[in-house]
Amino acid sequence: AAPASVASPAAAAADFAAPSDGGGAASEPRAVSASELKAHGGCGEGEPCWVGLYGRVYDFASFLDEHPAGPTSISDLGGADGTVAFEHIHNEAMLSEFDDVLIGRLEA
Repeated sequence: AAPASVASPAAAAADFAAPSDGGGAASEPRAVSASELKAHGGCGEGEPCWVGLYGRVYDFASFLDEHPAGPTSISDLGGADGTVAFEHIHNEAMLSEFDDVLIGRLEA
């Protein structure tokens, strides 16, 4: 089989649609500013744990206790772009498992 192509972070961010608000299918991802990302990065008990990866923002709060390396490796990235740290261990393709916790795209 031919190797899968790797999209640029900008192209990857454009590949998904934001959750619908009930008014029909959303065609554009929800924009998330750096300040909004930071404000949702507390990662404490019952708090959101937003992390930016490859131009997208995910809320990993529900996954913290399930993460094989423990919650700290994710919570330390809360409120910031964690792409560099993430790609040292993981690959972008595995994020498809987290489409259900995708918040939107990180504004440049």
